[in-house]
Amino acid sequence: MNIDQIKKEFPIFDEKIKNNDLVYLDSANSSQKPKVVVDRINEFYTKQFSNVGRSVHYLAVAATNLYENTRTSVQKYINAKHKNEIVFTKGATEALNLVANTLGQSHLKEGDEVLITELEHHSNYVPWHFLRKSKNIKINFAEINEYGEITLEEIEKKITSKTKLISITHLSNVTGAILPLKEITQLAHSKGIIVVVDGCQGAPHLKLDMQDLDCDFYAISCHKMYGPTGLGVLYGKKKWLEELPPYQGGGGMINEVKKDRISYGELPNKYEAGTMATAQVIAFDQSIKFLESIGIENVMKHEADLVEYGQELLQKNNSVKLIGNPKNKGGVLSFTIKGVHPHDIATILDEDGVAIRAGHHCCQILHDKLNIPASARASVGVYNTKEDLDQLNESINNCKKIFNL
Repeated sequence: MNIDQIKKEFPIFDEKIKNNDLVYLDSANSSQKPKVVVDRINEFYTKQFSNVGRSVHYLAVAATNLYENTRTSVQKYINAKHKNEIVFTKGATEALNLVANTLGQSHLKEGDEVLITELEHHSNYVPWHFLRKSKNIKINFAEINEYGEITLEEIEKKITSKTKLISITHLSNVTGAILPLKEITQLAHSKGIIVVVDGCQGAPHLKLDMQDLDCDFYAISCHKMYGPTGLGVLYGKKKWLEELPPYQGGGGMINEVKKDRISYGELPNKYEAGTMATAQVIAFDQSIKFLESIGIENVMKHEADLVEYGQELLQKNNSVKLIGNPKNKGGVLSFTIKGVHPHDIATILDEDGVAIRAGHHCCQILHDKLNIPASARASVGVYNTKEDLDQLNESINNCKKIFNL
């Protein structure tokens, strides 16, 4: 990979941050956007704009075709069996809420159990909590081990005769642990259990093959995949999407509306009510093409090299404590510095143009388990280099000097 050439595709890196070159280490939060994505949004709004799936004039038909082209691109990128297994949402959060809401209506009843993990982002816990309140289901938690991982054995141990659904992250946004998703799905399906996956961190950084993973649902956040904000993708097996009820009612998701009855549209229209984020969907096609031009295997190798290098640097840095050391790890380096609040770390690093995340990363349950209020997190993307991690380490040392560490 020619990282210098890749970096030139991102206009943000031409900007100075407090008179410093930008060292962007917050891609787990949201990735930066290549120029082709930004330009595609502008081109659509200025030359091609129309609503989709409604009118029959030239612009409307052309926009609809472009919109559906992206659906085909997503299908191929994640190797879904059917194009209509791809549903566009306003984000991964909505995708997970869609699954929880519709399964809650039709398949979960009082006393049923949902198994999640201590690694989960709030987006993959709160929707199930709503069902705990409204339908009196029970939520069980698979616990992390000393390395910040969730093992297959731990999942198996927490399954009971009442477990109806497992909802898990593919890649932790705090410890970086990559879960054995295929093996978990095989175990779950052998017991008739539905598998829902929060793929927010998995989709940008791992090779996806829905037919191989065989999970029932997989939620994707497009703004973490070098794509636009306000857009997500829900992959759902065709059998489930056909069986489950609609999530929202309105235009676009209906077949026939009468005073005494309503019938719903075919997939995936049934789940795409109202005016969709047309420009974002069309631009996301460029995000996929961008990743394909690099090759996901190359992305994975590059990020693995960066994480290994960053771990070695920070492990040698006195006072810095890395959070988690999973055997199979994605591009996340979360850490604390003894005696320094993570918000102070992030503020001081920002003075050097180093952008990291500080807080609980929407994972309060995990931070409670670790007995820390917050952590600092550096996360990598295709545009990062070992020099970026050198600057991270140097800025951490500047932080330590300020606090006399």
